[in-house]
Order: sequence, then structure tokens, then C-alpha cells
Amino acid sequence: MAQATPPEVRKARAFLRSKNITTQEIPPRKFASSAKELNRGFRELLRHIMHLRSGGQGQSQQRRDAIRREQENK
Repeated sequence: MAQATPPEVRKARAFLRSKNITTQEIPPRKFASSAKELNRGFRELLRHIMHLRSGGQGQSQQRRDAIRREQENK
């Protein structure tokens, strides 16, 4: 995993605080490292994390059926 620099960790902590997310929910060092490794901005990474936590809610029924069929064929 890419190591985040102290200024990147401070920026991540400030970003997470601005979104009312505690450091217990998402550690700033891991968040900053993940953003750096994935070459993504904090906003985009947080959006992806929240989507994963919601279980992918908001997907169309068609997409869920396609995913289910793909998993059954493995």
C-alpha cells in the first residue's frame, strides 16, 4: 500500500471531519493511502466507500440480475 505523507493525512482528516465521519469509522491514514494508491480524489473515494457500504443500493433490477447470473455461472 502506498504510504501517505503527513500533509496528506492531515488533509484526509480535515476532509473526513468536514463530512462528519469519525476517525474510528475511517482512519485518515488508511483513507489517504488508499486515495494515493488508487490515484483518486477524496470525494470520489468516499463516494465509492459509501456505495460499497450501502450494499450497492440504487442498482437497477436488470443489473442485479446480470450480476447474479454471472455469479451462478462461476
